[in-house]
Amino acid sequence: MSSETTTQTPKRYARIAPLYKAMIWTSFIMNAVLLVVLGVVIGILVMNQRQVAQLADSLPAFAANNLAELQDVVNHLETATIVYTVPLSTRLPIELDVPINRATIMTERNVVTLTEPVSLQAPAQITFPGGGGNLNASVAIVLPAGLELPVDLNMSVKLVTSIPVELDVPVNIPLVETELGPQFTRLSAIVDRLVAPVAPLLPMPETPPDSSKPQ
Repeated sequence: MSSETTTQTPKRYARIAPLYKAMIWTSFIMNAVLLVVLGVVIGILVMNQRQVAQLADSLPAFAANNLAELQDVVNHLETATIVYTVPLSTRLPIELDVPINRATIMTERNVVTLTEPVSLQAPAQITFPGGGGNLNASVAIVLPAGLELPVDLNMSVKLVTSIPVELDVPVNIPLVETELGPQFTRLSAIVDRLVAPVAPLLPMPETPPDSSKPQ
C-alpha cells in the first residue's frame, strides 16, 4: 500500500497599502457626516415647514423691493448735488491808488484848518500911488491856529492794507460734474443690466421703497 502525499497551496490575500486604507476610511467618515448633516437639515425643515413656506412666499417680494430700491438709489446718485456752507474767516489784502480831488471829496468846501500858528515871510514890491515909485520890501505875517484855508487837492494816495472777511460761502456742486459722474453712470448701467432680466419674473413695486424713512 503506497502513501500519497498531497501538497496544499496556502491561500494568499491582497494587501492594501496604508495610504489607500486611510483614503477609504476618510471617504467613509465624510459620507457618514454628510448623511448626518443632511438628516439634521431635513429634520429642521420638517419642523419649521410653516416658516420655510412663508420665507419662500416672501422671497420674491423681498428681492423685488431691494432691487427696485437699489436701482432708485443709483438713479438719484446721478442727479445728486453736494449742498454745503463753507465758513470763511480770513483777511483780504488790498493794494490800490486812491485819487483825492474835488470829485472824490464829499464836502461842501475843500478846506484845511490850521492846528497851530504858521509864520510866513515873503518878498514884496510896494508901489506908491501918484508915481511915487516902487519899494522892495519883505513881508512877514502869522496865520493863527484855527484858520480855515481853502485848498484844491489833486493827488493820489497809495493804500496798502488788509481787511477782515467773515462770511458763509454756499456751495452747490452737481455730482455729475465731478470725477464721480462717469462712475455713477457706469454703476447705473450695471444695475440696469442685472435688474432687466429678472424684473419680469418679480413683483416689482411701482414706487421704490425708501429704507431711510421709518416704516
